[in-house]
Amino acid sequence: MNGGLYADSNGKLSKPFPDQPFCKQGMMNAFVKNTLGQSVSACQTVYPGNEAMIIPTVAQPGGTAPLNVVPSSYWLGTSSQFYVNKAGSSADQCIWGTESEPVGNWGPYIFGGGQGKDGNTYISVQYNPLYTAQGYSTSDVYNVRIDCVQGNCNFPSGGQCKCEKGKCSVDNGCTVTLPQGAVANFVLY
Repeated sequence: MNGGLYADSNGKLSKPFPDQPFCKQGMMNAFVKNTLGQSVSACQTVYPGNEAMIIPTVAQPGGTAPLNVVPSSYWLGTSSQFYVNKAGSSADQCIWGTESEPVGNWGPYIFGGGQGKDGNTYISVQYNPLYTAQGYSTSDVYNVRIDCVQGNCNFPSGGQCKCEKGKCSVDNGCTVTLPQGAVANFVLY
């Protein structure tokens, strides 16, 4: 058993790492800053587990909300993945979507975050391939850029990481490295 819960034949639950808690405080170094006029929900996938994107973080208009980027000590070093819905979304849209209902795993953006064994945190943004493959236009949704708000963040070549008007600053999305002490915002604009 590599993660999650296990129910034996008597219905007794056990976990593979008895000394580890079910929940762990995130790194508190990545946030969603919403400059839009409507709320936006970021839906974290359940790792370990069924990978359903049912853990909501809702950034209210003009507000900032923390993303739960887990430390490398969490469940075999897994990372955090967030499907990010359109403007006007709520926690109720953190569900399995469909091609006709582009919410949850069909939302327009995917944010990622995880701490490497080197102690750095790596965060990323990209357009969701499910969203674009269905023919939804990425130029019709809000834009996202990663801003460093504390410390020295390491950006890709070109010094920026953003997805704007249907195109990312690096093909297929980009990643920013946050050394210890650095903090960044995913800015929705």
